[in-house]
Amino acid sequence: MGFWDGTVPVPAPNGADELTRLMRLDPYPRISVLATEGADLFETRPGARPTLLVRTEGDLVTLTPPESEKIAEQMAELRSAMDLRADRLPEILSQSDGFSAFFAAQMPYGLNRRPYTVHLIGALYDTVIGVEQRMKHLCSVPRPVDLSPQIQPVITTPGHSAYPSGHATEAFAHATILAALRLSGARVPDEGLIDAILAKLSPAAEAAPVTEPEVLLFRLAARIADNRTVAGVHYPVDSAHGALLGFGVTLAFIGHCLGGGPERPVPEWVADAQNWSGDFTLRKWCAALGGGGHQGWRSGNTTVARAEPWQVLPMLWRAAVAEWTTPAADPPVG
Repeated sequence: MGFWDGTVPVPAPNGADELTRLMRLDPYPRISVLATEGADLFETRPGARPTLLVRTEGDLVTLTPPESEKIAEQMAELRSAMDLRADRLPEILSQSDGFSAFFAAQMPYGLNRRPYTVHLIGALYDTVIGVEQRMKHLCSVPRPVDLSPQIQPVITTPGHSAYPSGHATEAFAHATILAALRLSGARVPDEGLIDAILAKLSPAAEAAPVTEPEVLLFRLAARIADNRTVAGVHYPVDSAHGALLGFGVTLAFIGHCLGGGPERPVPEWVADAQNWSGDFTLRKWCAALGGGGHQGWRSGNTTVARAEPWQVLPMLWRAAVAEWTTPAADPPVG
């Protein structure tokens, strides 16, 4: 090395933008930075109706867990679903430890293609999982096998509350963020993006013979959620309200990514498990969302805090949208 007295040239200031500096981090600190920003958007509070709050204004999602009579009623639906196990078992086993590959089969993405999308979905997952586990803790609903050993689940029953379903929460979050990226990449303007997602989720759109790609994402999410009832670890209402939780959180997450503030209102939702009857299907869930003159679970709008210039999720969002942007149409000739 030779003799060195410790002097070096004065380093030039780091002029890299927030996103560039984020992507230079090792995976763990990068995940921590993103997860912290996502978690700071929400808080939960206990009560007869556990509530998820946007930190600045309003109640984002308010859920009333099922009472004992509703749980007993839902067991009949679970028993009927058990008859599908022979058909669904490969899916159930594959989805027990994750299901991203199922969505990537529909809408291809990965670190080799659309890497910013991978990081954005990872940030959303960390945010959603923290919310869902807090809501589960507040609700503490027994699992089906706690009521009858004849359920004989085909997978290990998780050691936390049945309600709301984590798989439903995460699957619908996944579908929502991919639908939003696809629509934004197709040049749906920011101010109309959330309404465009909601417009895709009507019973008529779900039942359409020529299904739009965004609807297929939600069909897949519903299948993943329903598989947990077939497996014997969830009631249908767990999936219905878990799906709503994942959907509501992701719309607010997107609102933050778009800049937040009153210019980017996000929907508020209120759902009571006592009002859900029968099985869980996407068509029933879409009808419960409301629309077409029917209010359903929709209770109004709220806002997320205006994003600060130093926050990285809006920058990551823009980079991910660019990965889905379709070429602009050529101007008409003549």
